[in-house]
Amino acid sequence: MKASYLGAMGYSERRNFPIAWPIPPAYHDPETSVRSYQEGMAECELAEEIGFDWISFSEHHYSGRIATGTPVVMAAAVAERCKKAKIAILGHLLPLNNPVRVAEELGLLDNITNGRLIIGFLRGTPNEDQTYGVNPAEGRGRLLEGMDLIIKALTEPQPFSWEGRYYQYRTVAVWPRPVQQPLPPVIVATRSDDTVKYAADNHLGLGVSFLPVDEMAKITDKYQSWCQAAGWQPEPEQIVYRGSIYLSETDKQAQDWFENLTRSKPAPAIAMRSTVAGAIDAARTGSEFDLRNVVAGSAQGDIVGLSPSLSFVGGPDTVAKQIKAFHDRCGVGVVDLFFQQPSVDHRDVMKEIELFGREVLPQINEF
Repeated sequence: MKASYLGAMGYSERRNFPIAWPIPPAYHDPETSVRSYQEGMAECELAEEIGFDWISFSEHHYSGRIATGTPVVMAAAVAERCKKAKIAILGHLLPLNNPVRVAEELGLLDNITNGRLIIGFLRGTPNEDQTYGVNPAEGRGRLLEGMDLIIKALTEPQPFSWEGRYYQYRTVAVWPRPVQQPLPPVIVATRSDDTVKYAADNHLGLGVSFLPVDEMAKITDKYQSWCQAAGWQPEPEQIVYRGSIYLSETDKQAQDWFENLTRSKPAPAIAMRSTVAGAIDAARTGSEFDLRNVVAGSAQGDIVGLSPSLSFVGGPDTVAKQIKAFHDRCGVGVVDLFFQQPSVDHRDVMKEIELFGREVLPQINEF
C-alpha cells in the first residue's frame, strides 16, 4: 500500500479563521501567506524524503485552509523540488473549468514532471459552484462530458471538433502530448453511482474522500462489480482514499489533543467529543466505527470545521490499523493524507510526517 501527501498549502494562521466559507480576504497577510506556501512546500519535500509515493493537490476556492485555487501552478512549483514522487492532481473541479484548458494544463504538467502525473476528475461541493457562477443543476452533466472531452483531447492524434450539450469547439488539437502514453493514470473522485460506473466502464481508477470505511465499502463494492462486468480488474493504485489525519506518539496524546481542541472551540465540536476514543477503541478491537459525525456534511464539504474529517487519529499502530481497514475492506491501494489540521502548526506537521515515515509507513507498505 502506498501513501500520498495532500499539499494543502494552508495559511499558517488558519487557527484564527472563522468556521465558515468563504474565508474573508481580510484575514490575509502577504508576508504570512508567502511563508505559508514555503512551509507547505517544505512539508512536501519531507514527505517525499521519508517515503511518500505521491504528492497530491486539489482545487478549492475562497479558502485559506486548502489554498490551491489553481492546483497545477502549485503542482509545478512542488515538482521542481520533488523529483521522485508522483504528482497527483486530485483534482480539477471540471464543472468550473474549460475542459480544453484543463487538457492543456495536464499535458504540460506531465511533460514538466517527465511522466509523473496522476490525473483526477472531480465534481466538487455545491459551494464551489458559486465561485464562477456555475448552475449546480448542470454540474453532473458537465463533469461527465468534460471527462469524455479531456480524455479525447489527450489521446486523439488528429484535430477534431466537438459538439456536446455543454461544450462546443470547432477545433481541438492539444499540445503538448502527455509523456505517458496513451494517457496518464486517471482517477475519478466520486461517490455517485453514475460516475462510479463511468470509471468502471472506462477502465479508470476510483477516489473517495472522507467517508468511514463501511460507507466507502458500499461504493467500492459497486465499482468492483462494474469493473468485472466491463471485463477488467483495477490495480491497487487505482483505488484511492483521501482522509484527514492526526498522528501522535501515543493514543493518549492524540486523545488529549482532540479534547483540548474541543474545549477551545466547543460549539461545533460537541457532537464529536467522543469520536477519538471511539476510533481508537475500534482500531484496537477490529470493530467498525462510524466517523460520519466528524465528516463535514455541509455545502462547504472538505474545507470547513475543526477538521475536514478525522479519518485517522491516534498513535502509529492505531493509525496503521485504521488505514489497513480501508485496504482490507475497500481494496484501497493509495491513502492520500491531509495533515494540516486547523490547530496544528508547520513545526508539528513536520513532526507528524517524520513520525508517519518512521512508524506507520513501514507497516502500511506491507499491506
